[in-house]
Parts: sequence; C-alpha cells; structure tokens
Amino acid sequence: MSAALDIERIILRFVTATLTRPFENRWQRYHTWTKLVIEVDAGGISGFGECAAMETPFYNYETIETAWYITEQYLAPMLLREQVTDPRAAQTVWREINGHEEAKGGVEGALWDLRARAAGRPLCEELGGTIRPVPVGATAGIEGTIDHLLANIEHFRDSGFRRIRVKIRPGWDLEPLREINAAFPGLPIVADANAAYAEEHLDQVIRLDECDLMAIEQPFPRDLIETTATLQSRISTAVCLDEQVHSLREMRHACRIKAGRMANIKVGRVGGLAEAVRIHDFCQAEGIDLFVGGKWDHGLGRWCALALATLPNMTLPSDVGPSSEYYVDDGAEPKVEFCEPGWVMPGPGSGLGAVLSDDVNVVRELELTTKEFR
Repeated sequence: MSAALDIERIILRFVTATLTRPFENRWQRYHTWTKLVIEVDAGGISGFGECAAMETPFYNYETIETAWYITEQYLAPMLLREQVTDPRAAQTVWREINGHEEAKGGVEGALWDLRARAAGRPLCEELGGTIRPVPVGATAGIEGTIDHLLANIEHFRDSGFRRIRVKIRPGWDLEPLREINAAFPGLPIVADANAAYAEEHLDQVIRLDECDLMAIEQPFPRDLIETTATLQSRISTAVCLDEQVHSLREMRHACRIKAGRMANIKVGRVGGLAEAVRIHDFCQAEGIDLFVGGKWDHGLGRWCALALATLPNMTLPSDVGPSSEYYVDDGAEPKVEFCEPGWVMPGPGSGLGAVLSDDVNVVRELELTTKEFR
C-alpha cells in the first residue's frame, strides 16, 4: 500500500440483522443479532471490518458495547493520530492495549480489506490463499425437542452441507447425539460444548466417545487446558480447540501438551487476521487440522472468514456457508452463496468483494475524522 494513502475517517456502525430461524446455544436463544461494523476510509477507498464480539459476555468477556468503547476511545484515535493503514503495524500501535482481541480484530480486518482493495487483489490472495471452492458446515442449535433438532439437521444435510456442528450442554448431549447417529449414519458431526462442562464432568464427556463423532469441540473452559489434554489422551475422537486458543502462544502450548488434534480459528477470538495466519502456519507444520469458525457472522464478516478459509491448511469444512441460511438480510452486497451444494468461493473482486447494502439496518453510527486527533 502506498505510504501516501492517509486515513480520512473511521466510521463505527451497529448493524442488526434478523435470523431466518431462532438459534439457541448453551446460554440463550437469539432472534436477531447485532454486530459492530468498522469502515476505514483512506485515499478514496473504503475498507470494511466486522467485529465478532457478541451482545453478551458469555463466550468471551468482550461484547459489542465494550468493543465500540475500546474502538472509539483507543483503537481508532491511535490509527488516526499515527496514520497507520498497515494491518500488521496497527498491532504494534495497539501493543499497550491489554486484551480486547475482538475489538482489535474488527478494526484490523478493515485495514486488511483497505490494503487489498488498494492493491487491486482479493483478500484471500492478500492473506496467502487463493480463489478456490471452500467446503462448508452448518450449526444446529439446542432445540425444544429432539425431533426439531433432527428436522434442522435433515435440512442442512439435504442442502449439501459437508459437516454439522451440534450444540451440546450437560443434559443435552448423549441422547440427541445417539438419535442423530441413528437418523443420519455417516454424517460428520461435531459436538460443540462452548466450554459447558466442569472438571468433574470429565467421565461424562468421555462417554461422548461412543457417539462416532468427527470431533468434540471445546468441552471445558479456557483455564482447563490440562483437563482437555487428559480427555484427548483417553478418547479416540478428536478434541477440537476453540475458546482455549486466543493466540499463537496458546496454540503452541496446546500442541505441546497434546490437548487436541483439531482447531477452530475465529478471527476475532485471536485478535485479527495476521495472528490467524500465524496460527494457521504453525498448525500446518504440526499436522493439526483446521477450519474457520464463526459466530453468526453478518455478511462482511462472512466474506472475511471465507477469505481466511482458502488458506492451504483449512482442510475441514468451515463456518462460511450462505448468508441466506442464517439471516433474512445480512447487511452485505453481494451475499455469500453456494457455488455448488456444500461449497462456497470468494469472488474475483478486490478486498472482501462486498460492501454494506443500501438497506442495511444501522441502529447506531459514529464518525471519527483525522482532524479531531491531529
């Protein structure tokens, strides 16, 4: 990117989208989902990033409100003062800000998009990937009945999804997983606990090994990495790491103690695309299977995750499926769509290849300009 490309303004927007069907994880049930979208304008070019923080502090301590505050008060002013548009250099500018990976990941994503658009390259190529088809998986939430769960899984299977992640928690695990096995033999299933089990539940989680799963994802909280390693040593099913990996350092530690054979990389959780690529490269060298995870990303976040999912060691179906499976309108134009059932592909356009749609539902907006911070 040219050094003459100066930042003119940074715009923060809360964007709300309506889900195509209600979704329930182990904490709550959702009908709408609000995301923080960041726009960085420089040299007549706009780069877009989507902060992956949730509305609640359950998955992570960050929420969209804390991310808005940290971005407005610290991340954006630092970029405007220093006129830094290089995404890797931005992490150096922010080095004194402790944590807040989701907020950093959202702003850094906008810088990556800006960089790729200025270079006239698709974001996937800017990251080291290629324009190629990517296999995708779907996520089935917790339902009121097993019959409703099976109906959702049947829809996903018939739509061509290559893998189904099923949300579980104590009391909603063995029985639904057995019913899924009986109804859909051979269908790749990941049982995702979102850290729902305590250390004393180890034997209970070990029983999931009988369910013929592709993986058991994040059964224990982040601070129980040793317990996770014990689980992996006692079962044949792969353990998939999620919340326990917020950095390359944590991935190295998890690998060293053999805590899992698979990992889910979420851009926001690890603080941005640069760290995600570093984790990818390490896992590729160590033979750890990867996929790109999502947290009900809106359209811009979905295009960003899809670009990451084209890297060579993203060997498993990623959570970058068609927007229409999740939202009535995801706020982006164009939408992510199947190129063939079960597969999606980045477009040839520069950057994300997408922008905010004209009818996006913006519920809060703030513009920060260079003149305010010079």
